Amino acid sequence: MQLNFFLVFEILGVVGFLLIFSRAVYQKNRQTIFELLSALVFGLLLETAMIYSYHTYYYSDQFLFRIFDVPIVIGMGWAIIIYSAMLLSDQYEISWKIKPVFDAFTALVLDLSMDAAAIRLDFWHWQIPLNQEWYGVPFENLFGWMAIVFTFSFIIRFIRTLNPKRFLTKILQFFSPLIAYGLLRLELTLFLILSMIPFQINHFNDWSHFFNLCFRNDVAVIYDPQVQFWKMVILIIVVIEMINIMAYKVLKSKNIIQWRFDILSFGILTAMHLLFMISLVATKIYQTLPFLFFIALFMFLVHLALHFVPLFLQKEKHIYFFKKISPQIIKTKKQIETIIESKLK
Repeated sequence: MQLNFFLVFEILGVVGFLLIFSRAVYQKNRQTIFELLSALVFGLLLETAMIYSYHTYYYSDQFLFRIFDVPIVIGMGWAIIIYSAMLLSDQYEISWKIKPVFDAFTALVLDLSMDAAAIRLDFWHWQIPLNQEWYGVPFENLFGWMAIVFTFSFIIRFIRTLNPKRFLTKILQFFSPLIAYGLLRLELTLFLILSMIPFQINHFNDWSHFFNLCFRNDVAVIYDPQVQFWKMVILIIVVIEMINIMAYKVLKSKNIIQWRFDILSFGILTAMHLLFMISLVATKIYQTLPFLFFIALFMFLVHLALHFVPLFLQKEKHIYFFKKISPQIIKTKKQIETIIESKLK
């Protein structure tokens, strides 16, 4: 009996989202509730808009619950990934402006092992053959995963710095999915334009593709071998720079806190990694594409490192599942320790 990965994926997404949402309700955390719902709306909005504007991919009809050809679990999945990535970066004592870079990298780590397996399970389908770009996944989709999480995370974190009682703050909160989607389209368009420049230089007689590639049905030009190459180059440069920023900020930081380690979000992300690793074995994809399984395994180890490095670096370990430890308690405790140390000196 073959495992129904569609059903498992939907159950994992729905249960994961409901657990996170119910915890926010239990904690009476209105901010988290609103951010989760905003992330859900953002996920459904971007998927629907991308399908009908780019026409480069579509979802399988085997998903049970759909809205405008988009499975609802995909929107829930985006909410889970964004929320979990933000909780992970909160373990590191760095500026909120840098944390979205961590969040984007966390999303990329998941996508590198997930997307290539998902298309072979027929979850969704891209226009390009399975042997092109990232095992059948366009490079702009890998960039898109980073851009999606980075953009929404940055907007949410920026809104958190504002006075929640101001009318303008409430307006920004309400329209955050639309604002994030607008910025996302700008980032993706810029990525594709930069990738197209060498191609257009060699084909200067036809600049029409340069200006309307994102707004017409025929987008075959973005899969030209030369454009594919430059998409890969730009993607590699972006990833290297992200890793550079992350390493620099972590090494520069004097303290790495661990009191926000969240078993629930960690467990859900881990389950996603394991699901697609298991699928590669269960469907025997690993036999024809062993490197794909190696990448999935390596990304899983990176996922574990991102979560547990702060755990080993910090002497005091504060881990929670449903009941969150208040940051004020930690702050007060540190203040007491500082006072005691100063008196001993």
